[in-house]
Amino acid sequence: MRRGALALAAVLVATLIFTGLSPASAASGRIKAIDIGMNAPVKKVGVKKGGLAIGNNPHTVYTWNRGDSPCDPTGTTVYAGHAWKKGNGVADKWGKLHRGDIIQVGSCKHEVTKVQYWSAKRSIKKLFRVDGSPRIVLIGCKPDDYSKRTMVFTRLVD
Repeated sequence: MRRGALALAAVLVATLIFTGLSPASAASGRIKAIDIGMNAPVKKVGVKKGGLAIGNNPHTVYTWNRGDSPCDPTGTTVYAGHAWKKGNGVADKWGKLHRGDIIQVGSCKHEVTKVQYWSAKRSIKKLFRVDGSPRIVLIGCKPDDYSKRTMVFTRLVD
């Protein structure tokens, strides 16, 4: 699992660097999704050895310390979390979110628009944008199949 998380982190950072995103303050605090019982700390992390320095705490959600804020009026904020086959990961239940469920980060509320499962090999480069409608994207391994990612897309509602 650690190897998969490191690969995901490397892709996230490479995408951020190569798309030329400008730095902005990413929100820390907590991320909540009442419908799945998530109330997790958010930790802003930097880059280490060319990859996002995602920690190994399975209960923490990580975001780039130079990424967009989830409250920005445009663009995408990406959050990554761990999922574990045996349970106990913050991203274990992300696939159980449904259209219309609310995710709150800081003072901003986002409504889930879709949940998808992507191959871990699929490029996520196009997710990182400073333009377009405001949204957050949650990315975590699929708990029962680490070759796939659980992708949760949202839109800012408040």
